[in-house]
Amino acid sequence: MPDSEWHGLLAAAAAEVLETMFFASVYGPPQAGADRAGPRMAARVGFAGTPNGVLTLSISTPAMRALAANFLASDDGDPLPVSQLEGVICELANMICGALLSQVKAAELFRLTSPELLPDDAPCPPFQPHISLALGEDAGDGTIDLWLDLEPHAH
Repeated sequence: MPDSEWHGLLAAAAAEVLETMFFASVYGPPQAGADRAGPRMAARVGFAGTPNGVLTLSISTPAMRALAANFLASDDGDPLPVSQLEGVICELANMICGALLSQVKAAELFRLTSPELLPDDAPCPPFQPHISLALGEDAGDGTIDLWLDLEPHAH
C-alpha cells in the first residue's frame, strides 16, 4: 500500500478515536507555524503482522490534560495526577493503532505490543510526523503529531 494511503487511514483513525472516545474536535492539519513549544507527552505502540511497524504520538501536555479529563469524565477543577495522564496517553496510542489496523485488509491478525510511555527526554522518530492534527478548544487547542514507521517491505 502506498504511503499516501497509510497517511489517509492514519488521519481517519486518529480523528475517529479523538472525536468518539475523547470528545475532541479535530480541525485537520495545524496552521503553518503552529506553536509546538512547551511540554509534550509521547507514547508508542508496536504491531506485528503484515506489515510490522510502530505508531508513535506526541501531544502537548495541556492538550493531553484536556483529553484525559474528557476520556475519564473528570469534571472537577483539580488537575489529574501525572500517573493518570500517562495511562491515558498510552491508551490513546493503543486505540489509534487499533483503529488504523482495523482498516487494513490483511491475511493475518495483527498483534499489538503494550503501549509504552516515552520519557520526557526521549526523541520522537527522526523524520517529520506523517500527520499532525489541530485539536479544538475542548482539547486545549493543541496539536497531536503521529508517526507511522513501517518495515520497508510493507510499502
